[in-house]
Order: sequence, then structure tokens, then C-alpha cells
Amino acid sequence: MKRKTTNQWLVILTATLLSATSIRAEETSEEEVKEGLLLKQSKVPLSDNGIYLKFGGYADAYYGYHTAAKKDARPSWAGGSATTGRIFESASEQFTLGLIQTKFELGNNDWQVVADLIHGPNAELTNFNNLSPAGESNTSTAIKQAYVSAGLLDNLTLTVGQFGTHIGYEVVESYQNANYMLGYLFGYGPFYHTGAKLDYNLADKVGLMVGAVNGWDSYVDNNREKTAIAQLSFPVLSPLTFIINYAGGDEGAGWRNIGDIVIQYDITASFKVGLNLVAGNEKPAGAKAQNWGGAALYLSYVFSDAFTLSYRGEYFDDKTGIRGLGPVIVQAHTLTGTIAMYDGHFLIRPEVKYDLADTDFYGVAGDLKKDNVSALIAFTGVF
Repeated sequence: MKRKTTNQWLVILTATLLSATSIRAEETSEEEVKEGLLLKQSKVPLSDNGIYLKFGGYADAYYGYHTAAKKDARPSWAGGSATTGRIFESASEQFTLGLIQTKFELGNNDWQVVADLIHGPNAELTNFNNLSPAGESNTSTAIKQAYVSAGLLDNLTLTVGQFGTHIGYEVVESYQNANYMLGYLFGYGPFYHTGAKLDYNLADKVGLMVGAVNGWDSYVDNNREKTAIAQLSFPVLSPLTFIINYAGGDEGAGWRNIGDIVIQYDITASFKVGLNLVAGNEKPAGAKAQNWGGAALYLSYVFSDAFTLSYRGEYFDDKTGIRGLGPVIVQAHTLTGTIAMYDGHFLIRPEVKYDLADTDFYGVAGDLKKDNVSALIAFTGVF
């Protein structure tokens, strides 16, 4: 596809969505109805003074196929040749485990302690920077989130530890996303941060978050400098919400910034439209600044509590190769059906995805193509 057509696609996407969309926060609210399901942890009261224990999690597995994959397309973490551009689901013609999560929260309205543990292949890909470089204990790869949080003043909360990133429309947990396969915007942004942040409620449903962290995806910083994070979230016109995110700091090899806007608009109780706009910038030491970015459109229609159909259209520009994807510009279209059984505890998710690059990109060295078709069926159990 020619560059002119690609740019027109992005302009149409952005203009259409800016008129009717709104942003979402890093973690799905306990009471949010998503994909036709009410997803929330079980809550057990422990005392009369409001102390509770929440627990929950999920496990998933899938069978996938990629047209551009090598025949022996075991996932990269198993010594095989990963399918280009895949964040997690690189295996082809394989039954593959995805992620196992167990999340616990103890606290009350004033304080909380959270242990959010993940296991399996996608856990190691999520926490790749937590792998021990010298062969010591690698148990840190099991930590998605581990933090303590407490209210310091009215409307002011302090959180310290490792927590999921505020950047992006999607999250690591597959069942909380409209699509099973991660999008480019989230997959090539940060997954988590380790540090401290302050959340302040400026007004009704208007929130401000600021913090300092050890950069991107690492519980140990590679230098003494810290990365600043911030988020401003506010309603515009119900049912329209809007969030602006930022992260910027010295990542060791140079200064890195990322700005992120997430918008979500509930056209009806069943039909949701979302938009994610991302712009990134990185300046390696002694070199010119290099940019990356893109946009993603999300459409989701809940036909019933038993079935939801979701579409994601993406445009991602890494023509400088600074994010490790390129140099390439890609488009992708993903269609996902979510079949929910047993009150949402068992999900079957057939999905098909079409990727198109502006150059030969998908496949393996010596046999690259401009496009790739992925098809998979995922099975998820939520508890």
C-alpha cells in the first residue's frame, strides 16, 4: 500500500473518532461492564472496621496460525523463530499457554496491599527486564504488580511499588481487552513501572496523577535518573470520558518521551467506540531525536451477555526503527468474537488479524512478506 493511502487512512480514523470518543484508565474498574461481562474480584470482609480481602485472576491458552510464520514456528522464548511483529502470540500451529494471573488485595478504604502475580510464557515476555542477568533468582518475572497504597489526606493517595502502566488503551490481561492479540501501540509502549505516584481528586471524577519511576519495564533502573509520569483524567460530556497520559525521562541510552490520549464513547449501552493516539520521541546520546507513534480505533458491540463482537484498526509508525519494530510503518485490522459461558467464567474467543507493512517485513530472514494473516482461538477461564 502506498504511503498516501496510509496517511489518508490515519486522517480519516482520527477525524472520525475525535468527534465521539473518550479515554480509559490503566486498570479496569471493578464495577465496569466490559465485553458484556461484569468483571470484578471476589471480596471477603475480614473485620468490622472495613478490612477486606479481594482475590481473582485468570488463565488462558490458544491455538494460532500465521501465514508468514516459518514451519517450525515455536515461540521465540522456546527457541523457535518468532513471527515478526507479534508481541506475545508468536507461535504458529501450536497449542500455547498464555498467562496465569493470581491477584490479591488486602485493605480498607484508607490503605491497600496488592500482590498481583503472573506466570507462564507471556509473564516472562511482559517482565523481560526483570530477568536476572547473572543467573540469580528470576522470581521477579512473576510480579505484575506489587505495591502498597494509602490515603495521606482527603482525596490524596500515595502508591509505592511496581504497578501497571497508565499508558495505553489496552492492558496485559487478555480478558480485559476487546481483542486477544495485543495491539502495536500498547505492545511497543511500557508495560509497567516501579516507583511512587500520587493520585489527587481535583473535583468530581477529575483526577490528577504524578509520579517518579525507574523508567520503563524494570524494577532496577539502568541509571540514577528517574522518569516522570503523569495522568489527567476528566469527563467531558457523559458518556464521553477523556484521559491524557505522559511518561518521560532518561532511559540510559537517551531521553525518551511518550504522550498518550485514550478516549471512549458509549454510543449506547451495547455499542462502544474507543480511540488511542500515541506520540513518542527518543533522543539517543549524540544523535538526532527520533519519533514514533500511531493511532488505534476500537469498536465493540455487545449483542448479549453471551456474545460480543469487537474490531480494532491500527496504524503504527516506527520508520526510524527506534522502538525495535522497524524501520517500518504498519497497519492492522483485528476482528474478535467473545463467547461467554457460565456467567463469564469461561470465554471462547475466535480472532482473525490482518497486518500490512510498507515494506517486506513479516516472516523470517530470507522469506519476508509485506502482509500476514493471523488466526487463533483462545480459551480463557476467569475466577
